[in-house]
Amino acid sequence: MGVDKIKSKILEDAKVEAEKIIAQAEEEKNKILEEAKKEAEKRRVEILKKGEKEAEMVKNRIIAEAKLEAKKKLLEAKEEIINMAINKLKEELHKLPEQPDYKDKLIKLIKDGAISLGGGELIVRLNRRDMELIDDATLWDLEKEIENVTKKVTVLKKGKSVDIIGGCIIETSDGLKSLDNSLEAIFERNLNIIRAKVTEKLF
Repeated sequence: MGVDKIKSKILEDAKVEAEKIIAQAEEEKNKILEEAKKEAEKRRVEILKKGEKEAEMVKNRIIAEAKLEAKKKLLEAKEEIINMAINKLKEELHKLPEQPDYKDKLIKLIKDGAISLGGGELIVRLNRRDMELIDDATLWDLEKEIENVTKKVTVLKKGKSVDIIGGCIIETSDGLKSLDNSLEAIFERNLNIIRAKVTEKLF
C-alpha cells in the first residue's frame, strides 16, 4: 500500500471515529443544556418572589455557563480525534523506509541538507539500515550535484550511525553546523501544517 493510500486510510478511519465521538459530544452537550434550562427555570421560580428581573438574570447566567461547558467538551472531543489521527500518522513513519521509492527520497534529503549547509566537507549520518543502502558511489555522484549548486568543492563522508527511523542528519566536519533531515524531525517541523490538513479532512 502506497504512502498516500495509507494516509487516506488513516484519515478515513479517524473520520469514522470522529463522527462517533462528535455524536457523543453533541449528545452530552444537549444533555448539559437541557439540564441547565431545567435548573435555570427551577431557580427562576424559586427566586421569583425576589423580583422578575433577578430571576431572569439567574436563569440566563446558568444557561450561559452551560453553553460554555458544552462548547468546551465539544472542543476537547475534536482535539482528541485530531491527536489520534496524528499519532497514527507518526506510527506510519516507521513504514516509510519499506517503500520502493525510499532510497530516492533519502538521496534527495541528503542532497537538500548538504545544499542548505552550503556544501564543503560534510558528514552524513544515517541509521544502520541506511548506512548499507547509501554506498560511496552514491555519495560521489551527490558531491558533483551539490557542487553545481553551491559552487563549492564538496566531500561527503558517512559518520557514525544514529538512532533515527530514516532520513539523515548532515553535519559540517567542524561540528559547528548541522541539519536534521530525519523523518521524525521533518514530521515535527511540519506538525502545524499536518494538524491543519488533518483538521480540514476530518471536520
